[in-house]
Amino acid sequence: MELLGERLRRDSASVFRDPPNRDDRSLSRNEPRIFRKITLGDEFNQPTIEEIVVPGGIALGESAELDFVPVELVFDGDSFILHGIDSASGTNGISRRLPGDDPATLKSLFDLSSRSIRTRSDAVVDLDIDRRVSISSALRDTGAGYAFLFADTLPFEHLDYLPVTKSVIIDTGVSWSRSGVESSLLQEFETGFEVRFLSADSMRIAQTRLALEYEYDSASGTVRYDGNWGRYVSRLRESTDVDGLGAGLAELARYAGWVALFRRLEQDAVPFLKGRYQFMKIDKAGRETPRRFR
Repeated sequence: MELLGERLRRDSASVFRDPPNRDDRSLSRNEPRIFRKITLGDEFNQPTIEEIVVPGGIALGESAELDFVPVELVFDGDSFILHGIDSASGTNGISRRLPGDDPATLKSLFDLSSRSIRTRSDAVVDLDIDRRVSISSALRDTGAGYAFLFADTLPFEHLDYLPVTKSVIIDTGVSWSRSGVESSLLQEFETGFEVRFLSADSMRIAQTRLALEYEYDSASGTVRYDGNWGRYVSRLRESTDVDGLGAGLAELARYAGWVALFRRLEQDAVPFLKGRYQFMKIDKAGRETPRRFR
């Protein structure tokens, strides 16, 4: 059984493993509420966070790159239009229609982005007063939230043979640009992401033993496997369906692209007035999000 990227014992109420002694158990109940994916390090930089602190699951912390300067976001009933200025020529009047998506899903992702900025955390989970982990309140009982939880179960379904304790799916870059031909008014995006498999070293620091690199293209809706890194690369079996894992995470990668865009627009204080009232009234309630998958 797995929840939020970690293998759990049955009936456990927390993603934190039960430590062998009381001192370690006390440590596990005093984790910070903030988690930044940068603390995991990367192929060239060492991690700085203890393994027990990492909530596992999914962490989205990127801000989108855009090929023009956004000046206004508009919601016209079922989709978004982004107005801006060409940063190279200074030309005004650029208008790009963003890809169509389910309004309830967009509202969930908008709320998740806003909450991540307020809490300064990249994790898609919340910690209660007892440090128990659950899906973020921005995603609770929504279709998007259920999709996040389902995506979180996939890494260990494909690589259940690795001697690791946690998986974390993180975004590594999001780029929005004009789609296709020069005259296109549609904006599309690409999302880079990694599936990390972690365990603690002798100092209890979270070490990425294996990372699988992917890129999602919103125009085609497909995911491309780009490679891997980590100490356990040699343990990656040829029979492992890394392409299948990537394809299973396409929906999550699409969501990550939207979260990164909403984060960028809020960080840059881009006005969102036209259609905002209508958008904020959208009922995002959907599928119930269980604490765990059995």
